[in-house]
Amino acid sequence: MDKVLGENDIKGLEEEIDSAVDRLFVEKKEGPTQTIFKAPQPPVKEASFRMEKDFDFEAPAPAPPTPPAAPVFKSLEKMEGQLLSLEWEINKENLLKTKEEVLALRQNLKERPEVGSVLALMDKVLDYMVKNEEKIRPPLVKFLMDSKETLKLLMSKEANSELKIYKELGYLGIQARYSCLEELKEAKPERPAPSFREEIERAGILMKMENQIGELWKKTNLLFEKMEGLYQKLDLLIEKVDQGVRQPLEPFRAIRTVPMNITIFKVEERLLGVESDKIYKLFKVPMDHRDRYVDQQKIRLKDFEVRLIDLRKVFSIRPGSRKAEIKILAVNENGEYKGLMVDQVLERLSTQMETGGNYGEYFSGIARWTYQDRPIEVSILDLKKF
Repeated sequence: MDKVLGENDIKGLEEEIDSAVDRLFVEKKEGPTQTIFKAPQPPVKEASFRMEKDFDFEAPAPAPPTPPAAPVFKSLEKMEGQLLSLEWEINKENLLKTKEEVLALRQNLKERPEVGSVLALMDKVLDYMVKNEEKIRPPLVKFLMDSKETLKLLMSKEANSELKIYKELGYLGIQARYSCLEELKEAKPERPAPSFREEIERAGILMKMENQIGELWKKTNLLFEKMEGLYQKLDLLIEKVDQGVRQPLEPFRAIRTVPMNITIFKVEERLLGVESDKIYKLFKVPMDHRDRYVDQQKIRLKDFEVRLIDLRKVFSIRPGSRKAEIKILAVNENGEYKGLMVDQVLERLSTQMETGGNYGEYFSGIARWTYQDRPIEVSILDLKKF
């Protein structure tokens, strides 16, 4: 199988191959019963290979023969041999044999939870490599080799504090290495394609939801429209309140009655009054001169000029069908002569005039009078407004 290796991976692989050759040479030299955990031996003079264990160069005599290794170390040695075979060739047969040795060693080390945890990770990696032989990358093989060295560290019997720290760091490091393997990260299971019935049901649900959303949207729009109308009314109300606050309040005027000489006259069917003290003279306009004066704004009477005021137009009084003679009631308001066009002067009397209230634009007060046996209120003209 072709694999793409980086420069660092090639150097590491060369070192592992040299080490494997040395170990194989040692096994042939010393016989099948020797293991990587054999007792210390005298230094070897040959320079063509290196021993894996340190030797005690101060030992005066060679140690006695090493007894046969325990089953757990034999199992570890077999697993190590299988891992070395993966460095030479990676195929399904080698992977399965390595997996068997890992499971066997795991079975023998049930009482060592940290060792069993590392072996379980190795088993998962091997299982992935068996199922995905074409996707095997160097980091997976490197993880297996590093796991082997971690197992050796965890199974060493030395109990000093420094080695204990190394064991903890090695265990945590291999766990972290496993979590970084992209191939072993759990992928979310793909959901099966929905059936035709499920598609129909889903479409029905979606249509129902769309209808509900549409109805909700319509109600929301109606609510917004109502709220907008309410806001407009509130704005108008606030504007009126602001205008009321800004506008000065009318001064309070107390309603009172004052004695007054009043002249009451008639325009068509409406009765009006004026202060008698301001009347200058009453002029009668003959019928043949009616059309001449009715539309005039000013006329000259003897030695003074009079500004005519047609009360019918001012108060929107509908003219009667009968054309009677016009009377001009001349009044003097602060030196200006004004001619009130009236139909008939009814009465001149002294009475009480009520003033101080709101009687209209052209009136200064009212007087109470009895006309044709009926009590009535007569509006008194405010000549300043004409």
